[in-house]
Amino acid sequence: MKALPIIACFIFLLFSFSGYGLYFTKTSIISIDINPSIELNINRFDRVISINSYNDDGFQLINTIDIQFMNYMNALNEILNTESIAMYLNQNETLSISIIGRNEQESKKILANIEACIPNQQNICCYMGNFDDVKEAHSVGLSFGKYRAFLELQKVNPDITIDDVKGLTMRQVRDLINNSKNAEIPPTSNENIENNGNKHRHRYRHGTNESSK
Repeated sequence: MKALPIIACFIFLLFSFSGYGLYFTKTSIISIDINPSIELNINRFDRVISINSYNDDGFQLINTIDIQFMNYMNALNEILNTESIAMYLNQNETLSISIIGRNEQESKKILANIEACIPNQQNICCYMGNFDDVKEAHSVGLSFGKYRAFLELQKVNPDITIDDVKGLTMRQVRDLINNSKNAEIPPTSNENIENNGNKHRHRYRHGTNESSK
């Protein structure tokens, strides 16, 4: 009979530690990138258990908010309403929100919740990812959202490096992607004719005639 209190205490401690472990186990990540780059680590109860920053602006941002243990939707709303994020959005900067869930179903659920509640603005984009890409992003010192944009840019501009994008805003990365894509599109026949005509007129004004050389 003396052993019963000990066993009961042991079971209580076991369940206490198990519950603690469950609560502080990360099951999803929400990467938020505009110029501040941060990631919210979410548990199975939809609570923010920790926040990581990936640049100086991100570090400053997470030091101005208190969102730990909030529901992720409440936390996201508080972030979007901060002065720094509002300023970037008003300047037409691009905000990227990336969701990485423990499985596709979880990611889709979080994505649907976020898309239903975020402001209807063209410069806010939402994506889904996977944990393998998150590991690669962290290994080079980037959040998942910025790493995803880097990979997209690298497809159209293979010379780009991680260091080239680390200090850029998401709008600047997006502009580089669009510019690189446009550079790959050959001009139409009419544009070729017009460009050639412009070249000849340009040479003529300067008194050169390459055909006579």
